[in-house]
Amino acid sequence: MIGRGMSKGSDYDRETGRVKFSSKEVIPDFIFPKLNLALEVKLASDSSRAKGVIDEVNADIRTYKKKFKFVLFVIYDIGSIRDESEFRRDLESEDGVSVLIIKH
Repeated sequence: MIGRGMSKGSDYDRETGRVKFSSKEVIPDFIFPKLNLALEVKLASDSSRAKGVIDEVNADIRTYKKKFKFVLFVIYDIGSIRDESEFRRDLESEDGVSVLIIKH
């Protein structure tokens, strides 16, 4: 689904586009260079994992925004996120950050 109708390597790429932050280096799941967009996919499998996803997304926002204007997080939820609006609200307060929650 990701990249349908696009050319891999020019329109999008997977696990490239290293971003260095302090002594750490991270790689987004997908990048769309022409859109200046990084896409990261997360799995929220239970309530403790959902809390961990929030921490990971916060860290990723800070890092990815150094290189990309837009960051999209796709979170696949297996029933652990009760209030989607509350979950997204603070994460999306950063300019150019969007969170899409897909319920199982």
